[in-house]
Amino acid sequence: MALTDALINGLIIGSVYALFAASFTIIFGVMDIPNMAHAALFAGGAYVYYQLAGIMGLHWTIGILGAVVGIVAVGAVMELTLLKPLYGRSESEYIFGVILITLGAARILEEAFGSIWSRAPLSVTIAELQGAGKSIPIFGIPVSYLQVVVIAVAVLNFVFLYWLINYTSIGRSIRAVVQDRELAYMKGIDVDRLFLLAFLLGSGMIAVAGVLNAALFTLEPSMGFGLLIKAFIIVILGGFGNILGAAAAGFGLGLYEAIAVQQLESYYIFASEFLLLIVFFLAKALLSTERASPVIVQLRARVSDWRSSDE
Repeated sequence: MALTDALINGLIIGSVYALFAASFTIIFGVMDIPNMAHAALFAGGAYVYYQLAGIMGLHWTIGILGAVVGIVAVGAVMELTLLKPLYGRSESEYIFGVILITLGAARILEEAFGSIWSRAPLSVTIAELQGAGKSIPIFGIPVSYLQVVVIAVAVLNFVFLYWLINYTSIGRSIRAVVQDRELAYMKGIDVDRLFLLAFLLGSGMIAVAGVLNAALFTLEPSMGFGLLIKAFIIVILGGFGNILGAAAAGFGLGLYEAIAVQQLESYYIFASEFLLLIVFFLAKALLSTERASPVIVQLRARVSDWRSSDE
């Protein structure tokens, strides 16, 4: 029962991680630069929902729709007024400019959220999905409607992204930019327009993730910071701009934490995730053909010979 409970919790946590990382990697993959304000937009979506559904009493579906519209609007303003002027700059100016501007925007947004609503944790509820009697048993474990919706939204989100990336002209353009931006320019792809589309898509997705996360836990201005750190781990493990990789790494990380928390203190779990990242980089460096030392090349050749002799 303990393992089943851990697996279900891991699936729920992994769904939140995967939602956050998918929206993060869409922007990261296209623009080559992480949006450091992503965590603030995550919290912003939840605050817009809190204002509409919690304070004004509107239906929760209107609250989520309003959160998406509001955060997409904020994302559009950020991209068009703060980031777009940097696109023609040198590589170093572009990289440091985007990082510093999005860091500053994150700080301003978080301070604004705290001033308007509260810096103290707030409770966000979706009454139709939470409360007594609003759960279903899965392998004997009660799972609330909200938790089922979180998992379903994560799965549907990845189905939508898979379709968008692989079966639409927009998706083909996004893949071209992720693989080689200069070549995409030469082929006549409007890269600036794709930057805006990626930013809007990522902003809309992160708004939904923020609402669901706040309903699962609590709402506060800095609630997305920890997830931003985990998003870096997930995106690196899953591959930059790789949607399915982000899904696999997000769910995998959630399942790992849910199982590990039964045996380890939280700081050991966090440290072990960075240890996994270090091992990943070392393994990648060792197995890279271009960087492999003669010793590694000889070892790979020997392994290949062994496999050939076994066959």
